[in-house]
Amino acid sequence: MQSVRLDDNRRLKLYQESTLPVQTGEVRLRINAVGICGSDLHRFRDVTFAGENNKGLVLGHEFSATILEIGKNVDDLQPGDRVAVEPGIHCGACEWCGKGQYNLCVNIKFCGVPPHDGALRDELVWPAHLVYKLLPHMSHDDGVMLEPLAICLHAIDLAHIKPGYTATVLGAGPIGLGTIHLLKQTSGCHTVIASEIIKERLSMAERMGADTLLDAKYTDVVAAVMDQTQGRGVDVVFEAAGQPDTFEQAVEICAPGGRVLLIGIPEDNRIPFSAASARRKGLSLLLVRRSLLTVPRCMQLMNSGLINVRPLVTHHFPLQKAQQAFEWVDRYKDGVIKAVINP
Repeated sequence: MQSVRLDDNRRLKLYQESTLPVQTGEVRLRINAVGICGSDLHRFRDVTFAGENNKGLVLGHEFSATILEIGKNVDDLQPGDRVAVEPGIHCGACEWCGKGQYNLCVNIKFCGVPPHDGALRDELVWPAHLVYKLLPHMSHDDGVMLEPLAICLHAIDLAHIKPGYTATVLGAGPIGLGTIHLLKQTSGCHTVIASEIIKERLSMAERMGADTLLDAKYTDVVAAVMDQTQGRGVDVVFEAAGQPDTFEQAVEICAPGGRVLLIGIPEDNRIPFSAASARRKGLSLLLVRRSLLTVPRCMQLMNSGLINVRPLVTHHFPLQKAQQAFEWVDRYKDGVIKAVINP
């Protein structure tokens, strides 16, 4: 079996490794497609959180696969089934799992987060209850996009949007773009404003349904949003860039009593904003932790044709060119939005 590991800062290396046996309740997966996530890029750049050690890690948690083998007590899956994968193995025993909040599990083992290896390899053994059969019309790229899209839908759930609301999405990477698309297609949101500094992503935001585009490289985002809303601000803000400027903007452009959904992950582990503005407006600031019960809904939305995020997958690479794939995404080369590696 081949795998790609973080050999050093910004350096990936291909390894030959033995395969693991399949235990009761597990399935062996042939990995077909793995998306590069922003959190993968953090670790590629050797950004660490909570004392993590990234060296030697196999990255990748957005992935789809084909079942090669099933273990004992697996009755609803068969070899040959195409599947998407829930990347977090929650314990099922802690207080938060007991409440049904498995995304907050304190004992979670998350694919591609130290010390647990991820999906950038030929094969992977995974718990059977954490895989979802892809519906017939869904591609493996669709399977990859289910994981980030499920985060977008979870954020929208937390926003409690009502028909006619206005929203701004700060950052038009894959998460921001998925949020824009879901807002316009499923939430009843009347107006969606998108802000981004990369022109290709701003164009994609328009394709995903954004009503107003703000080039943040040349535009005062706060002034522009406040001008468009006659000084009121928007009902909901989705921060999907993880940058100091966008955290500040989120609080400033949100209307009194509104909600700010913080999805972006800052590399310096700090979220700066004006406490006075947030307090005087009585804002609700919610940090989005992965997803919760939204993968099946995203799958149905995809299958129905109501949403289509295939345009977000702009580049494909073989496993042997994982280094190039990460470098291109890191540098936003060739207009890349979502790069997928196909082991």
